Amino acid sequence: MSKNSTALLLLASLALPTGARAQSFDLVIAGGRVMDPETGFDAVANVGINNGFITEITDQEIAGARVIDATGHVVAPGFIDYHSHAQSEFGHKLYVRDGVTTPLDLEVGAFPVKNFYEYWDGKSFVNYGTNVAHVGARVAVLDGQEPDGRVLYSPALGAAMQDGAKFKTKTFDPLDEGAIIEAIETELKQGGIGIAYPIGYYTVVGSPELMGVTSLAAKYDVPITTHVRYLAQIPPSGFMGITEMLTIARENDVAMLMHHIPSNCLGLTKQCLDLIDSARANGQKVVGEFYPYQYAGTYVDADYNAPGFEARMGIQASDYKLAATGEPLTNEEFDRLRKEAPGTDLLMYTMKQEYIDEAFARPGVIVGSDGMPWIITDDDGNKLGFTATFDTPYGKANGHARGAGTHAKILRMVREEGTVSLMDAISKMSYEPALFLEDHVPQMKIRGRVQEGSAADITIFDPETVTDNSTPKIGENSLPSTGIPYVVVNGQVVVDDSVVQNIPAGVAIRNALAN
Repeated sequence: MSKNSTALLLLASLALPTGARAQSFDLVIAGGRVMDPETGFDAVANVGINNGFITEITDQEIAGARVIDATGHVVAPGFIDYHSHAQSEFGHKLYVRDGVTTPLDLEVGAFPVKNFYEYWDGKSFVNYGTNVAHVGARVAVLDGQEPDGRVLYSPALGAAMQDGAKFKTKTFDPLDEGAIIEAIETELKQGGIGIAYPIGYYTVVGSPELMGVTSLAAKYDVPITTHVRYLAQIPPSGFMGITEMLTIARENDVAMLMHHIPSNCLGLTKQCLDLIDSARANGQKVVGEFYPYQYAGTYVDADYNAPGFEARMGIQASDYKLAATGEPLTNEEFDRLRKEAPGTDLLMYTMKQEYIDEAFARPGVIVGSDGMPWIITDDDGNKLGFTATFDTPYGKANGHARGAGTHAKILRMVREEGTVSLMDAISKMSYEPALFLEDHVPQMKIRGRVQEGSAADITIFDPETVTDNSTPKIGENSLPSTGIPYVVVNGQVVVDDSVVQNIPAGVAIRNALAN
């Protein structure tokens, strides 16, 4: 060995922190409170990351090419959100500031699935994935309009609604079923995670069609997800909608995620959760979901907003607000919009805090934001569309605050209310979502955990200061969460000192057929 080589080795050893071992990591997260919901591990430790994976967790000092000092912070699994409609760079930017490393659209899904994955390939800074959109298949088969992947961003849905909307008005016809099943089967083979049934928005669909399509989930061993029929607390109620989908899942022996239970069940939330608990006790693989807001996102022509909504939901027209401006509706304006602008986005104040608290405290209920696409308006409040980009300033897009603040709000509720432990709250946002999918999507077996061998999807937050800042007010509903200074996606620091880095750190999450 030359004298120069010996000198370099000596200098390298002198550069190591006192007590640090010679092994170096790509990234070290040092001195944080590491919390792993699966094992219950909860201790101050150092986390070493190499090649996108956690390779060591130790109380010994370790060195890395970069070291993040996490003193006073929690080092948690990256949050997993299965109810993410904000599938844009701006939407993802707000998600990752909220600690989310894997925002998937499993409620509406995509159609064609291939287009969705191609859209994000090589440019997403978070993990991305989707279900097959049953509604997309119906739009294509019944209305002859072909969505272009991200269904809610596609002109196909609006074109169908302007031309009769057969996808939401045509009653069950066995002659349609074969084409719809064929369309969905094609998309499952493209890697769609499961099948999405947001049938609360097209309640006319026949149960036999749902039963037939769900047989595909059984055939390919994928889960289904559902926004059930009947947003109501009087018959036909959300409780009735849940019984229907539990039956369909049981008869096909498939796993099922039931979205935003309080939003559908309202005053029957406890009874709906009891029903899910009973199904689980009888061997069904089913989980519920909730978000921590008393108002929901919707649009004018949703089935449950038809005349008579007052009795169904216990609200008035003034409990609806225009998402683009924040103005409350009158009965007259509601009627006008039904005729002239049925796709207008709304916020509706339907839920009470006790419904949310019931879901939060219930085992087997996970967190899902239901974050909606962000609306850009001009200075006069006219909607320009879902055109927000990575460079759109925070606060300049309008929509539901849950797309920006859900997970930080959960952590703030833990701090301020203390009815749910921090470990349980983290579990509902990371490990439990991963557990639901891991038998069907192998990539989820290594997510939702902070363990050696896990993917390095990590959220670092200050439990004393983390908070949501988004509100229903225009100019405030797309403000980012704070107190989450670092987020790591597959070993890359995507939120760095609270600044989002637009780097292609994310990977595609797909079903086992495509892996």
